[in-house]
Amino acid sequence: MSSANDGIFMSIAEALGPASKSFEEVRIEDYIKAYQTTGRPPAPVPQEPVDEMMRKTLNLPPLFKPYPVPWTGTSTALATTPQRITNPAELPPAQEYRMRSTDADKFCNISCMHEYEFFSHEELRYYAYLAGHIQPPHPIKMEPFVQVVKATPSVTAGPGEEKLQNISAQTGYEKHSPEEFRVAYLLHRRELTSAELLQPQNPSAPAGLLHPPPIMPIAISPVSMSPLPAPVFGSTTPSIPKFTFGFK
Repeated sequence: MSSANDGIFMSIAEALGPASKSFEEVRIEDYIKAYQTTGRPPAPVPQEPVDEMMRKTLNLPPLFKPYPVPWTGTSTALATTPQRITNPAELPPAQEYRMRSTDADKFCNISCMHEYEFFSHEELRYYAYLAGHIQPPHPIKMEPFVQVVKATPSVTAGPGEEKLQNISAQTGYEKHSPEEFRVAYLLHRRELTSAELLQPQNPSAPAGLLHPPPIMPIAISPVSMSPLPAPVFGSTTPSIPKFTFGFK
């Protein structure tokens, strides 16, 4: 990369346009064509001569040329372009990242900065570790990757009264969850409030409501049914454990 160009791309897809084939597809086609014609892998492409007309005369494929992208905007990171660093010994102890942006693009990579574009971010990290700077030697500005939107005070128009469709949002029931109220109802066969559930001894349900309704066997069932076990909620000493959320 240089000051005259925004970037130099070394890819066939960039040089020949988005409608062209990738370098993997071109490589596969070269292998298929070579095996179909010679039965061997493709021979290396001669790098000489460089002139395009001479290569066409010799029936040689064209050489790949890097694709430079011209500068299309002004950088907003710095007013003046910093000097490009090519010597690792000249790298600063603290490699401060700043977003490089143009009129159309934003580059969120430290290697896209003018002073560090000679190195990859892995190389920059390597040289920083090699110099003993695992952490920055002094505080540096961490530029966010996403622009922070400053919120403006505003009032969102909405309904005058909210409607909460949950029993735990109702006055008197706000200290327990719907599941706890459900278990309490199964134990006492009536709805209890949070104040009643917080009492040392929960109120007992009416005696007539402790037993669930009897289950009648299906008359058309050809299989004889065994007697039903005693109801769990009506038994004074249940034979199986019950999950009660700590309610007695």
